[in-house]
Amino acid sequence: MLVKTVDIRQITDAEYAETEKFFMDTAEKVKNFLPEDRKRTLAGRYLLKKIIKEIYGRESFEFSYNENGKPELDFCFFSISHSGNYAVCAVAETPVGIDIENTGRFKRREKYMFFTDNETRYVNSRDSARRFCIIWTRKEAYIKALGEPLAFAAKTDMVTPELSLKDSYGGYAFDTRDFGEYVITTAQKEP
Repeated sequence: MLVKTVDIRQITDAEYAETEKFFMDTAEKVKNFLPEDRKRTLAGRYLLKKIIKEIYGRESFEFSYNENGKPELDFCFFSISHSGNYAVCAVAETPVGIDIENTGRFKRREKYMFFTDNETRYVNSRDSARRFCIIWTRKEAYIKALGEPLAFAAKTDMVTPELSLKDSYGGYAFDTRDFGEYVITTAQKEP
């Protein structure tokens, strides 16, 4: 698996324009987005193109879409995410998902939508912002790897009854890392 991160402010206007030409369907979808949202979306595609060229030497490729609208490639698996000023992309030979979240966006609550009781207790026990982002990014990465809609996240439980993080779930292994004020998690299908 290869994972890359980019600060959306470091991509030049020319690189954004080139990315829009390559991913015309994405460019059409984002044309009315706010400028920063447009950049975040295109930055993920920019990274995907770079990684595909680096790993496979391919200058061109086309997406197909699964029944839930997730873009797919016929020669590898990939996942893209963005938050704040960053976009991330993971490319692998087995199903993969990735998510990034800014810990500064956390709002403490008694109960969290899509979280189990164990997960809510885990978040509220201490270090809430980081713990929230760990659970959220694991759920997002997992459902992205599966190609399922967000509501599927409510069916997962990333914490043991003893309030420890699970290293894997449903045949997928997690890798969670701190990236400044962000948390990045990948979920990759185990062999």
